[in-house]
Amino acid sequence: MAQENSSGGSLPDWIHSAEGFEDVWSMPNRGLAWCDCGDDHELTEDFVFKTLIEIGLEPSRMLTHEELTELTAAVWMHDEVCRFFELAVEEAAKPIHGGVDEIYPLRHTLEIVGYFSKTWQGCPEEDCRR
Repeated sequence: MAQENSSGGSLPDWIHSAEGFEDVWSMPNRGLAWCDCGDDHELTEDFVFKTLIEIGLEPSRMLTHEELTELTAAVWMHDEVCRFFELAVEEAAKPIHGGVDEIYPLRHTLEIVGYFSKTWQGCPEEDCRR
């Protein structure tokens, strides 16, 4: 049976039973708003999971670091990302997964995207233009 989350969607039970950084979805937002729709809504695990499916990633296997970055960019609706974005994804992996790795369990992938989204301060635009 699937559990319903705060967004009204549901994730498979096996996702909820995984270990990970338990507090990421309830931690306060210290970063930029992940969505520019103007409603200031919270990012949910369900939204990240749906985005993963929409961009064609396979949730039944461990995801690569490249796929983690791709998913994070898709959640933030970026076609391209700069090195500062990539470094922030790496920093988000540390408290969730214990460090940067070649592959991540699905639970960690979702939570890293959540942690990134709650902490991303943006990049220095002048450096990104070079």
